[in-house]
Amino acid sequence: MLLFEPIQIGRLQLKNRICMPALHHAYTPEGYVNEKLIRYYETRARGGAAMITVGGCSIDTVGLGPNMIGLHDDRYLEGLQKLTAAVKNAGARICAQLYQAGRYTFSMLTGKPALAPSPVASRLTREEPREMTLEDIQMVQESFAAAARRAREAGFDAVEIIASAGYLICQFLSPLTNLRTDQYGGSWENRCRFGVEVVRKVRERVGPDFPIIVRLSGNDFVPGSNTNREAALFARELEKAGVDCFNVTGGWHESRVPQITGELPRGGFSYLAYGIKSAVSVPVIASNRINDARVAEEILRSGQADLVNLGRQLLADPEFPNKVKEGRQAAIRRCIACNQGCMDMVFSLQEVFCAINPMAGREHEIEIKPAASPRKVLVIGGGPAGMEAARAAASRGHRVTLWEKDSRLGGQLHYATVPPGKREFINLVDYYTHSLAEEGVEVVLGQEATAEKVAAFNPDVVVLATGSRPAPAPFPIQPGLQVITAREALAGAPTGSRIVVIGGGAVGCETAVALAETGTLKAEVVKFLIENEAESFETIRELVNRGTKEVTLVEMEAKIGRDIGISTRWVIMKHLQRLGVNVMTQARVLQVDAQGVHVEKEGNTMVLPADTVVLAVGAVPVRDLAEELGGKVPELHIIGDAHSPRKFTEAIREGFDLVRQL
Repeated sequence: MLLFEPIQIGRLQLKNRICMPALHHAYTPEGYVNEKLIRYYETRARGGAAMITVGGCSIDTVGLGPNMIGLHDDRYLEGLQKLTAAVKNAGARICAQLYQAGRYTFSMLTGKPALAPSPVASRLTREEPREMTLEDIQMVQESFAAAARRAREAGFDAVEIIASAGYLICQFLSPLTNLRTDQYGGSWENRCRFGVEVVRKVRERVGPDFPIIVRLSGNDFVPGSNTNREAALFARELEKAGVDCFNVTGGWHESRVPQITGELPRGGFSYLAYGIKSAVSVPVIASNRINDARVAEEILRSGQADLVNLGRQLLADPEFPNKVKEGRQAAIRRCIACNQGCMDMVFSLQEVFCAINPMAGREHEIEIKPAASPRKVLVIGGGPAGMEAARAAASRGHRVTLWEKDSRLGGQLHYATVPPGKREFINLVDYYTHSLAEEGVEVVLGQEATAEKVAAFNPDVVVLATGSRPAPAPFPIQPGLQVITAREALAGAPTGSRIVVIGGGAVGCETAVALAETGTLKAEVVKFLIENEAESFETIRELVNRGTKEVTLVEMEAKIGRDIGISTRWVIMKHLQRLGVNVMTQARVLQVDAQGVHVEKEGNTMVLPADTVVLAVGAVPVRDLAEELGGKVPELHIIGDAHSPRKFTEAIREGFDLVRQL
């Protein structure tokens, strides 16, 4: 595979084409490298990645982010040297990302006003930055150079200058955020000047042989800002200034185009990398939503890029490169683009973990050891909690059997794959299906557990992971109208043309979106119509955004989607709006009958006509068997939704943590 052929960045030799980009983890509250960070990155290096970029690393105290790795003072060097040595000893090269946020800086974290080319308020922070003076510009450029010098002294193999996501260099380059009239604003050449000078000063400080990479926005995806065309022109100037490689991503934090959620197809921004590659002669790295070796290989073979970034994929499975090289692709735990443990945590200022990899971020404190005394373990339920418990128990040497009453593993994960952007969730079912077989778990499908069957099986340990069932409606339902649960709707139950979804949490919102998508144009049809110029773009846009169902979403609270993560909620809201879903908040359902859904809003009652009513009013645990088994088995544990309905990330971690103690 081309994926495993070596390549050079400047004079730096990489053993393959797989890189890990900088991901903010918030593991360093005071900026100092600690054992948690070292073990985390050492694990990814041992997994086979050629180069790991850590960061962002703060270059100063005025433009840093929360809990970032410190690179703005020599006092951080000792810890950084331990980090670089660990990663190198584990077989990878290591790069430091030099970070300065500009108008994206939260002043409450720094105690200082944010600096930016112009006083244009940030949609991210809701603050107006202070316009940089010429002295400020020189100070920040010097900070970039000094941080690069420290990175080299600390043992890093390269530095990466961040000019993406809407951070400071982007702000100088964009006409939306750079309103200056001096030599750093106005013309294209002037707006390029700041970034070009940063590269030149870094090059002067680190010398001619030390690789400099630039993380570049291939398209800002902000109306009126820079596109791939301008990004390519900027890259050409940066190459002249001394850049050895470009790491291409898309968008700003203000963009209304999804960057990393499941809406973006795998490798969907590789065309942006090609736009840069066409303009420069140095290697280019493609980024965003690459979680499959075939996709990565195609990007390289097509000539769109020279290397690929696997970010959240290496969070989910550090062994991805090794598994691919060994031909064990079915054993890969693929990122499902849920954002629950990574980006949701970043934007809520919490430490990053992985929803599907319970070891991520805990490598320093968890060692999986063989069980001292293997036991006979019966896991009842094949959803996320049960599958992880069975896999983890078997990996420690226990004799494990899993009973699942359905004809397939996965539980509610199958419903989760239906809404737009969630198709990757099926990866988790595929992973567990393979892993359970690989670990020797006996999986019995179509087996509904009873106390008698369990007693006859005679296990040492019973793990009850029987999940949840939809909660009953808290209002009367009279005959005469089709009423189904959200799970039934997502499973493909027939519905009428007028649908009312009751319940505006994550399940209700995603179900409403899935139903409203019914009858819209699919990707292959859109491609056909465009290729053959069969319809106007306006007609195609309308057919993509309007289906055959009229959907109303009813929620009793003032806001919908309160339980959706901060990094994905806006995408769901965007879907609801583009698909024309009628959202009714602060509306209490009184009853459902043949006339429709009777609701009360602001003291007034009304009837919403419907052909189908979909209930998304919560879930209740299924654990009746626990009472029957109480005192009849040597050891009983209840995990996942059977304990209390929550997100699947808690279910997986519970399954993992439980069997560590067996």
